[in-house]
Amino acid sequence: MGPVVTNQGKAAVGKMPKKFVDARTTGSGRRLALGFAVLLLLSMLLLGLVGCESDTTVEGADETVTTSEETQAAESGEVQAEVGEAVTVGNARVTVNALQETFQPVLPVWRLSEQTPSAPEAGESFYQAYVRVENLAVTPVRVDPADFTCLVGNTVVAIEPTRSGPAPRSLLKNTSLDLVLTFKAEAGYVPELRYNPPWYQGSIKVMSPVDGGAGTPGESTTDDSSSD
Repeated sequence: MGPVVTNQGKAAVGKMPKKFVDARTTGSGRRLALGFAVLLLLSMLLLGLVGCESDTTVEGADETVTTSEETQAAESGEVQAEVGEAVTVGNARVTVNALQETFQPVLPVWRLSEQTPSAPEAGESFYQAYVRVENLAVTPVRVDPADFTCLVGNTVVAIEPTRSGPAPRSLLKNTSLDLVLTFKAEAGYVPELRYNPPWYQGSIKVMSPVDGGAGTPGESTTDDSSSD
């Protein structure tokens, strides 16, 4: 006589395949959900990297434009200008507002030397210039009247300390200094002002108009934010 299968046994046998199928279905669903989450995370990371690269490119473009604007100023070499023309060299802007021969030069408010100004000899005259120097950068710019000379005929003449000023100053950013520069030399020439500051690798040359025209002289002053 073979084995006897009861109704209870039949029910147990019938339930086992269903549980097995449910377990397989549940495991597949979890794996699909996990795979989808991983793909979503990778997509977000890729989008973030693209965004960072885009930001970096924009910043680089801005820096390039700024550098291009800054290089417009002359960094070295000889620069020639006219009276009244502003010239940007290095971190400074230089403007010669007047340059002329005069027999009665104006004395600056603050002179380099307090000694009595000397009179010209026979055949001599004074040549006077009014110059403004402005600092355009954060680095201080040293302005010294002794860095100016004047070409009169074939002679390069230094300043007259008793008739020139003010004293040397270190200019901070966005400050300026007005200078009165006086030279004594042989009369009857068209002067050429030369500026050779130590912070510029070159020379600035300004020729006086042939008619002796000059700008309006201003009082020599220094900005409150400049330092000695």
